[in-house]
Amino acid sequence: MPAKSTSNPSNAARCQHRTAAGRQCRSLADDPSSGLCPHHAVQVSVKINFREELTQNALGFQRSQGVNNSLAVLYKLLAEGSISPRRASVLAYISSLLLRTLPAIDYDNRHFGYDDDEAEGSDEGQEEDNQEAADGETLDVAAARPAAQRVPPGNEPLPATAEEFADAVLGRNPG
Repeated sequence: MPAKSTSNPSNAARCQHRTAAGRQCRSLADDPSSGLCPHHAVQVSVKINFREELTQNALGFQRSQGVNNSLAVLYKLLAEGSISPRRASVLAYISSLLLRTLPAIDYDNRHFGYDDDEAEGSDEGQEEDNQEAADGETLDVAAARPAAQRVPPGNEPLPATAEEFADAVLGRNPG
């Protein structure tokens, strides 16, 4: 009995798109270079980048209103069917993570006074500090440190050292 050929001439003329289950599209390929039918060729060429639309009024994702604006656009895209539910859920999850970090950013800004612009110009400021120290001027180190924060009632402050922290977390008695 002769061996069967693994390549079927009719398969070569079919669209090369495969579903998630691995099934091949039944339509004939319209363009031999891409190997796709007209329906799937349009889907590939219409890969829309939603970045601009989702970030247009996002305010750099540094305020809750900006994240809310982005989520509203995401909702609209999902309702229109322009974005897959899976991609929308991932973006919504990332947005929830961004929202959760906003209070921590506000806390840091209030208590430590860090500004993104300071990081960019830190080389210039460091040269000036070095020059002042070289001139014999003393820098007030205590003023640079944030003031100790009061711990709310019912909460205890974190231990001072890593060893004390490990002992407290692991329930060990320091000996």
